Amino acid sequence: MSAWRRTRVGTLRFARSRVTSHVERDHCDGSESDCPGGPALATADGAPPPRPHAATERTHLLSALLAAALDGHELHGRIEDMTGTAGAHPASGPAVTGAVARRTVLVTAARGAATRTRATVLPDLSAPPPAPADLVPQAVELPRYTGALPPHTVLEPLAFAELLAEFAAVALAAHGPDDVARFRRHWDGTRVGVPALTVTDNPEALGGWPLDSEGTAAGRLPLVEDGTVVGCALDRAGADALGRAPTGHASRQVLGLAAYPANLVVELPPAPAVPEPHLRVERVHYVSVVDADTGTLTAATRDLTTVVADGRAVGAVPSVRFTVRVPSLLRSLAGGLGPAHTVPVSWGGCVVRSPAVLATDLPLLSTA
Repeated sequence: MSAWRRTRVGTLRFARSRVTSHVERDHCDGSESDCPGGPALATADGAPPPRPHAATERTHLLSALLAAALDGHELHGRIEDMTGTAGAHPASGPAVTGAVARRTVLVTAARGAATRTRATVLPDLSAPPPAPADLVPQAVELPRYTGALPPHTVLEPLAFAELLAEFAAVALAAHGPDDVARFRRHWDGTRVGVPALTVTDNPEALGGWPLDSEGTAAGRLPLVEDGTVVGCALDRAGADALGRAPTGHASRQVLGLAAYPANLVVELPPAPAVPEPHLRVERVHYVSVVDADTGTLTAATRDLTTVVADGRAVGAVPSVRFTVRVPSLLRSLAGGLGPAHTVPVSWGGCVVRSPAVLATDLPLLSTA
């Protein structure tokens, strides 16, 4: 079987409320004969029709975002469209194809030293987008909080998504035949979260690729059910070594990861009343793996992190560097808060749909 993936990514970046770059790039995984003319120009093999006005659409959206910003706020961020097709020629029978078209809008509002970020993933470019005012955050200037950090933490979807996606890449995936033993030893059948936690990879729900780079169909993949690991992302080689069917998650996008979940859907029941005071983390960055065998990560908070008491934010915490075993975090979840949101992760084309989550006794080890 031969397989191909044609991709066009158009990215408009802006800083200080001005355009800093606006580029479109084409990429093809597969042979030259499978990718004639580039991904957005080809219309054979199930390719979507060209979108000649996509760059103009992004420019118009940026203008609307700037118009929706409050006085004194500068906007930073990006508007990114990914469109393309994937397909496979089996040894016999007709070709199998599928398409993707997804937009990501990430906007950081800055006012003085205060910053705040909002991000949205639109898995269907034909659907009406949210109002620009709903895509632009408001930066909030608060006094610095100097007391002890409270033990209860609310992780907003942008923060939780980065931690979960990094954990899933190392724990809920087998990166080739040599990695199968590690998955079996440390994760297969292991309880990693509260009994009410369910995590699936669902490309159809989140606008991801319907076929992977090896031409395998990517359907709904259960990863965690009732808090226990029940599956993992596999390419063909990993699937053969594990004695399971490939899951459609082979990817050449990230060096060293033969397969990884990229469209995570989190399901949790609502949390009870949120204890106060609590720490509210809206975004994290600099996420790194400390120990893949235990799911230990390190990260730092970013943008607006606040201590909430008496129903309001009473102070801002400039930066917190913390180290956490993600299974311990997932086992400490008291539930979800508010509706689920689909947000982007900073690497690998991953997106996550999750509510904000309430974690009890999350060890935030140091402040910077």
